[in-house]
Amino acid sequence: MAFLEQQILDLDRDILAKIQEAGLEPAWELLQSVPGIQQRGAASILAETGADMKQFPSSKHFSSWAGVCPGNNRSADKNHGSRTTGGNPWLRSTLTECAWAAAAIKNSYLKEKFWRIVGRSAGKKAPALVAVAHNLLVEIYEVLRTGQPYQDRHAPRLPELQKQRMIRHHLRRLGKLGVNVRCNPSAVARAKET
Repeated sequence: MAFLEQQILDLDRDILAKIQEAGLEPAWELLQSVPGIQQRGAASILAETGADMKQFPSSKHFSSWAGVCPGNNRSADKNHGSRTTGGNPWLRSTLTECAWAAAAIKNSYLKEKFWRIVGRSAGKKAPALVAVAHNLLVEIYEVLRTGQPYQDRHAPRLPELQKQRMIRHHLRRLGKLGVNVRCNPSAVARAKET
């Protein structure tokens, strides 16, 4: 076990030396600012994509090349099963590993997105994982294109109309379960203020 651990440390050292030799250390550190991406993930992403994003006109082209762009198979207002493109299998596997890590970060919009999609897709985690991987790739594109570290964006606040609709929905659902809920007028007023 100690021999294998030493080999892993030697490989990590060699990878870091190659990154420094190629002048990719600033991009490598920038990628680590994206949630879910650590040293090995950043090195793998740089090995597959490079640090120059000028070869991709947009993040859509980049995600299509990587194979994590969402499929769109719609006809007559019905969604049919859609698959992602083949893309780069090594980059896809790295992105899915990073997506698992990003989906576990507390107070992250990526975690919220993951569980929201899992809820809509009958508990299947694969579509949610691909969606989070797609979001990560868009963030990677922006970080490498601009040269600026990742800026956390929070989930947009719900409009008042949508918030009230959700409150009514959940009150009705609780009523159907036999739970009687009374609304406190001061609590409703506080909810409107937020």
